[in-house]
Amino acid sequence: ALLVAGMAAFAERGPGGATVGEIAGRAHVATGTFYNHFPSIAALTAAITDELAAGVEIASDVLAEIEGDPAVRVAIGTRQLLSLARDDPPTARAFVALVATIPELRTRIRRIIRSAVVDGIDAGRFRRASASAAADALLGAVIQWMRSRLADEHGDEPEDELIAIALDIVGLPAIDAAEVIALAHTHDPATAVTA
Repeated sequence: ALLVAGMAAFAERGPGGATVGEIAGRAHVATGTFYNHFPSIAALTAAITDELAAGVEIASDVLAEIEGDPAVRVAIGTRQLLSLARDDPPTARAFVALVATIPELRTRIRRIIRSAVVDGIDAGRFRRASASAAADALLGAVIQWMRSRLADEHGDEPEDELIAIALDIVGLPAIDAAEVIALAHTHDPATAVTA
């Protein structure tokens, strides 16, 4: 309950704006109960960060086991984060806020993305010289798309158009994008990957 309440508070105010009293109140527990589980907001932030990052890492590992094509993995991963913003706005807001403010989470997410980009470069699927630059560009784009969805500021861009842009960012030739997106649709994101 405290983790969920913390995510909700972080989604609204970021980790620096939340208070122990607010989080305890949202969890319907006494402030002392908060301190029985976490010595500080920083400890709660670390626990939430670890839970979010571990979820993404597990999803990435599962995805790598079921899909060998790094381009399809990028497409599915992008779709998963866009779906999170649509289907679970409080968790998505917390994720976006924590990626922006917690370097450890950003590093762990960037490492996952960079690994997929390296796999794509090594397989000859992506035409980029710098996996790190492509990973940073992709992370920045997807986080901004999530922010736009959460603020209901996005235009009428179909999800597949955003995924095509993500594939372009990592260096997939445009001629291959439609096929990759079609393959990504064959996976059921609800059962294939959960973050």
